Amino acid sequence: MLSFDRVAGSRLAAQLGFYLLMTFPALLLIAVWILSNVFDSAEVRSDLIHEIIGALPLDAVEGRKEIEDLLDGLTKGAGSLGIVTVALLVYSGSGAIGAVRHAVETAQPDGAEGPSFPRSKAFDVGVTVVTLPVVLLIAGLALSRDISSLVESSPLLEGIARIAGGGPAFLVVGVLLLTWLYWVQNPGERTWSSAAVGGLAATGICWLIWLGLGIWFGITGGSSAVYGVLAGFVGLMLFLPLACVGVVLGAHLAASFAAYRRRLG
Repeated sequence: MLSFDRVAGSRLAAQLGFYLLMTFPALLLIAVWILSNVFDSAEVRSDLIHEIIGALPLDAVEGRKEIEDLLDGLTKGAGSLGIVTVALLVYSGSGAIGAVRHAVETAQPDGAEGPSFPRSKAFDVGVTVVTLPVVLLIAGLALSRDISSLVESSPLLEGIARIAGGGPAFLVVGVLLLTWLYWVQNPGERTWSSAAVGGLAATGICWLIWLGLGIWFGITGGSSAVYGVLAGFVGLMLFLPLACVGVVLGAHLAASFAAYRRRLG
């Protein structure tokens, strides 16, 4: 893992966190637009926001409701966005994908680099267009009230949902998503096995961070007594950069494993 120190991985993680924070509104608007048009349900927006907030380790932190209200206000009217507006949002949202790509490229021990701008930006947009609908399809199936009622009416499906839903489902989606990104954004030799190692490691690190912060917030209340309603935003700002360190570390582990296999082979 010397490569992480060599390229100042903590700085790359901070850069990734910045892009995720800046592009999150655009990605959320696109998500609501797609889900609202596909499932034609007014409740999808509130369900999606509720799931996003529920995925953060902020249960014991004051200000959680304020974050939910902020996201709710941000996405009002997103279902009626025009195609041109959505295209601009996709371009803006691809910044987060570009930050992950940069982390993957700098992790390569042989110094392999991806395409120069504007080809790299076109690549980021393409990955966003391919990746986002798949993630939203999975999310939409979980959020759809029709599917939820179908599951509840079947003891077998309800049992499967209890096993596969919630935390385990998020972990599986995280592994698959990061494995895909590490593989498709690798400018050198691509192997699914090395990308999967990085995806598993990054998801595991992020889960441990989520678990640790959840325990810490539960003990301390997330310093709600000090920050009040701002405690939710402080908690989010604490979780995001730490999770980004896990994503960057996963990229370096994937590159190191691929280099190790090449030396053996």
